[in-house]
Amino acid sequence: MKITAFGVNQTEKFFLEKLAGEQQFELNIVEAWASAANLDLAAGSLAISTLQTGPYDEALFAKMAALDIRLLALRNVGTDNVDFAAAKKYGIQVSHVPSYSPNTLAEFVVMNAMRLLRRTKEMDLATAAGELTAAQKMVGRQLSAQVVGVVGTGHIGFETARLLHQIGAKVVAFDPHPSEDSPEWLTYAANIEELLSQVNIVTLHVPGIKANDHLLNAQRIALLPDNAIIINTGRGNLIDTDALIAALRAGKLSGVAIDTFEYEAEIEAQIQAGQQPSEPHYLQLQQMPNVIMTPHIAYHSLGAVENMVKISIDNIFNFAKNGSPINRVE
Repeated sequence: MKITAFGVNQTEKFFLEKLAGEQQFELNIVEAWASAANLDLAAGSLAISTLQTGPYDEALFAKMAALDIRLLALRNVGTDNVDFAAAKKYGIQVSHVPSYSPNTLAEFVVMNAMRLLRRTKEMDLATAAGELTAAQKMVGRQLSAQVVGVVGTGHIGFETARLLHQIGAKVVAFDPHPSEDSPEWLTYAANIEELLSQVNIVTLHVPGIKANDHLLNAQRIALLPDNAIIINTGRGNLIDTDALIAALRAGKLSGVAIDTFEYEAEIEAQIQAGQQPSEPHYLQLQQMPNVIMTPHIAYHSLGAVENMVKISIDNIFNFAKNGSPINRVE
């Protein structure tokens, strides 16, 4: 059995090659993202394993059908960049990795919350510029003294809430489908507006579906107490970036951490072409001393990558055996 993996980095390559040796399948690795233009590289494959923020569009699915490749096995959770109507049209099944390492994401959120509260980027910039006196005068805040709002309490959101609670923070959550057996320390707000009005930090853990476009817009950001912090490791479309920048410039927010960015596709296209990012919103945020920008790597720990690769391959093997992947999405 031949499997072609697209969008592969060096860490994924190690785990893919390890699995290929253990499970005895032919592995074809492509560093570039999957597209109709390069899918001929996967000719003869039973399925393709992929991870990318770029689109899986109709042209890609048409090409897969032409090559008789009937499964797109994602190595990640999110499917907002998949044209499911086109996949159905061409008879292509799609699978994903529903959960790979909630701890990895939760720890990343806590790390960024601490960095923003203790103003480490500002201190680093001042220290690098030789402004040690200014750095010494930067007063931080304790995470254990904050009220944190967790929007979305699936695997990742709940683990984030649990870790924050263990540190000592008060945690308030919002989820349209709250867990019926949630612990007593986790309080659910009736709606997102109620949550925002009472938290110092808000962290987003909901999918990037159309209904969640600009979940945090100007009106909702205004509900936050002054000097609040926003952290987004969910999806880029969850935040109205223009409203976010306006709130930062007005001093409404004390800090922001963005791992998933509204204009990420533009930046990724430039990176794929070997260019420096030039998207205007990105450049504005990157230059702010109280904004931490990371390139969609909150998930990127060794344990998480190993799980993502393994579950993607497991989906392909189940498809080969039973005609359907374990974690099929439609």
